[in-house]
Amino acid sequence: MRKISQKDLEANLLAQARENGIDLSDADLSDIVWHGIDLNAVTIALSVLRNARFSAMESLNGCTWIGNKIESCTFESVSISKAEILQCEFEACAMQAMRLFRVDLSGTIFTSCRFIDVDLSEAVAIRVRFENCNFTNTRLTKDFLFTGAGDFEFSADGTLDI
Repeated sequence: MRKISQKDLEANLLAQARENGIDLSDADLSDIVWHGIDLNAVTIALSVLRNARFSAMESLNGCTWIGNKIESCTFESVSISKAEILQCEFEACAMQAMRLFRVDLSGTIFTSCRFIDVDLSEAVAIRVRFENCNFTNTRLTKDFLFTGAGDFEFSADGTLDI
């Protein structure tokens, strides 16, 4: 896994944007400052994101994340729709004031994460697990708004096992 510098990341994004596709695979993206970087339609696969902060200035619409390890990251008011976040591992992350519209989370695991005012009701959640997570006003399904701590798992058919 290669360590990517801030300068290299920005140059890579700029160059690849002209090609209509950005692919960051097998990269250590720790300590990157994502503020204001357009991540629409960006592919990040088999990489590590650590200590990152994503805010309303960033958009993850149409992105593809596959097999990434996301540790101690914050996602606050991030726009995310029609995206694929597949078989990723989120650990000790925080998500706040977000709606995941038509986002495929299949195979993703959230461990010791915090969710505040998050709407997952329109996400695809096949074999998704929440372990030791805290929820405040979080909509896990259309009919299930939850506040508290707990472990949840969505089955192979996408139904929530409570």
